Amino acid sequence: MAKLLTLVMPDFVVDVERRWEGLPPDAAVIVGGSPSGPGLVVAACRVARAAGVRPGLALREAAQLVPGACFVPGILDRYVEATSLLDELVRRWCAEVDWVAIDRAVIPASAVKTGSLAAAADAMQRAIHEELGLSSAAGIAGTEVGASVAASLVAPSGLLQVLPGYDERFLAPLDLQWLPALSAAARQRLAARGVTTIGALAALSPYDAEAAIGPGWATASRSARAEDPRALASTTLPRSLTRVLPLPPPVTSEDVQLAAEHLADQLTQRLTQIGAFTHALTVRVTGADQRFRSRSLTLRESTRQRADLAPVARTLAARLWRFGDPPARVSVVASGLTADGPQLSLFGVTANDQPVTARRLEGLRTARSFRALAKGSLARRTRAS
Repeated sequence: MAKLLTLVMPDFVVDVERRWEGLPPDAAVIVGGSPSGPGLVVAACRVARAAGVRPGLALREAAQLVPGACFVPGILDRYVEATSLLDELVRRWCAEVDWVAIDRAVIPASAVKTGSLAAAADAMQRAIHEELGLSSAAGIAGTEVGASVAASLVAPSGLLQVLPGYDERFLAPLDLQWLPALSAAARQRLAARGVTTIGALAALSPYDAEAAIGPGWATASRSARAEDPRALASTTLPRSLTRVLPLPPPVTSEDVQLAAEHLADQLTQRLTQIGAFTHALTVRVTGADQRFRSRSLTLRESTRQRADLAPVARTLAARLWRFGDPPARVSVVASGLTADGPQLSLFGVTANDQPVTARRLEGLRTARSFRALAKGSLARRTRAS
């Protein structure tokens, strides 16, 4: 039976915020906004959840339950960037990954580049913790539901393997709360009928299962019998690529543009290595307040050429300089990745425009923009004709 690995980051949002804010690992963290504000809880650490804090709870109520908690606003760009870095990290060991959610990946054994699935899982978990500061749990089984439940049982960190062919027996004695296909309301209706374990649900007739669960009963019943209700949708390319560079003060507009150009050059090299092209480029800068400002551009054609991406990154960075405090950090993101795309320059830059190295960045002080490049390209073509 083919093995599957489910990799879960159970405290993804909290871990990302904890690392960005520099909070100690034992600090109670609640994400959503100010404790005196009108908002709702987005996520909470395990300590806060143990005290009764749940997503959707009013922030004022959460503050009463955990008086000493650290409340952070929750910034979407942080999670987007962490997701990109996480995806690329996982693909060091796997040729294909199916991201079921922002914090959950399913990987078939056939996708592991070298070694066993367990060895790859252990290496990934170590790297995720050391490089990204995220906790992760892994489950290995013959089916996706078996692997997902195994990962949930050892969360927030750990690795649990189910023996080949034992998925249904592994699931049978477990409480229904561990079955991801069941809602809380469905569990209550099943409990009223005396069904409290996954094995008891698997033994129900289709008629009784539909009567108790309602819509979705077929998926829940198949999951209880350790039958995967869906086919994997693995992809060979990352969802995006991100490169980051801190900027020591003092920072000028030219420094930000050069940093963005340097990061675009790194992305060009990586895109070439994996045989991918990008359809969009985003530049993000982070100020002293740790908040993101970003600008994006959808490219006219997919590309991975430095001559196309570097000037785009510079121009976007120049626009971002006009807003907020001087940046302390710059990141450039290539998204919309595809294996197909022309390798022609979008802006007609000549072959003499070589990639910028870190050493060349120190002396490079030319200000370029889309308009200047377009005019130069048009002039060259006019002279040639």
